[in-house]
Amino acid sequence: MKICPCCSNVLVPKKVSSHYGVYIEIDQCEHCGGIWFDKYELVSMKPDDVYSLDIDFKDQINCNSLKCPNDRTSLKLLRDLVIPKDVLICYCDNCFGMWVPLQSLKRYKEYQKECIETRKKQRETNLPKDLDLKIEEILSKNVENNKLENIEMEISKFISIVILVLRILSFFIRK
Repeated sequence: MKICPCCSNVLVPKKVSSHYGVYIEIDQCEHCGGIWFDKYELVSMKPDDVYSLDIDFKDQINCNSLKCPNDRTSLKLLRDLVIPKDVLICYCDNCFGMWVPLQSLKRYKEYQKECIETRKKQRETNLPKDLDLKIEEILSKNVENNKLENIEMEISKFISIVILVLRILSFFIRK
């Protein structure tokens, strides 16, 4: 059971999706709305999943001394030129977990989504138009090759079993 770094209430585990279709479990305080992310979870979370974390705030909470819910180490403010100035992210030096207030998380994920869209547009304008078709063609061939490899593997397993059975039978026939 993890305790909220901000208001010392119990953090509730919640599942959100990551960029690769896998669900990750994060911890949210239902009192102040803040979210604890274990190592790498903050960047893995899909930007649109932030809206599934909305809660009704009980009171306006002011967090003073934030402690890591894993090891009770004092959290430090993350300063990074890439992160918008209005986003508050605190991190633990020991476990690399991160504490983010809900409003900061929304702003950070909006910013992340904007960056992803910008990169997509840049790629689309910089790459030849038929490149996407070629990539799709290569990927579909790769899938077909994987299916063939799986079939070949199953056939080789079957043949190995047949050969083993024949060897056993030939042993008994000789005697």
